[in-house]
Amino acid sequence: MDKPALPFSRAKWLLTALLGFSMAWGTFSLGNWQTRRGDEKQALHDHQVQALKAAPISPQSATLDLDNLSYRKIALHGQYLPNAVVYVDNRQLSGAPAVMVVQGFQPTGQHYVIPVDRGLLLRDPANPRKAPEMPLAAVHGSGADLELNGTILPRFAQAAELFGFKVGGAANAIHEETDNGQRVWSNFSSDEFAKLLKEPVSNFVVTLQPVAEADQTGQAASQRDGFYVATVGLPEQVARHRGYAFQWYGMTVALVVLTLFLLWKEFRLAVESNR
Repeated sequence: MDKPALPFSRAKWLLTALLGFSMAWGTFSLGNWQTRRGDEKQALHDHQVQALKAAPISPQSATLDLDNLSYRKIALHGQYLPNAVVYVDNRQLSGAPAVMVVQGFQPTGQHYVIPVDRGLLLRDPANPRKAPEMPLAAVHGSGADLELNGTILPRFAQAAELFGFKVGGAANAIHEETDNGQRVWSNFSSDEFAKLLKEPVSNFVVTLQPVAEADQTGQAASQRDGFYVATVGLPEQVARHRGYAFQWYGMTVALVVLTLFLLWKEFRLAVESNR
């Protein structure tokens, strides 16, 4: 007895095609978005590399165009203010608890203060909650005429990418305490720093920790004026975006192949059943 012929369902065939190719278009679009983000990050990284190689600048204003001047070297004469020191808590150096020291630097002849990341100080392992002493070289150097040579951090680095500044809304929930005569903050805030000093504060932060073009993970820290400084590589996320793009494009190919297979199978079964 012959098998009954299976009717070819045009609606089912079209629905399979619509769902399959719609999902493929979605993953393809996500792949394109990740590719564009990777290109943007590559352009940003290239711009930052050029900024690191450029000659130092000596700004005469508390407000800089950070979109164009991020990662530029800076050279200014002035003095560190002895009463403008804040320890930023919850930092680590080779796995050991540490604090990051931010001290205000006032350029000669100017009436604003630049927050400067001078480096890290290790906490006492036997008493890890006790704030470390400021190095004698830094104490004696405060108030003296010095030259500031550092790197201007971009907005996102001030917000956390490199050194943990202002993560999200954490700047509005800073825990402050005084220990061993030092101010210890859970996060750094330029606004709170200005309130503390009762002086205008620049819209940029300068770091004395070396910044390199590439990742420097694993490189040993060195000491400068009693502070530990470790070379940090420019944040580079191009590979991550391109990896995501590859995954989305791979899913697109898989969905197209699967959809074509299902359409072919549906059509073949209908043809064979009508023979």
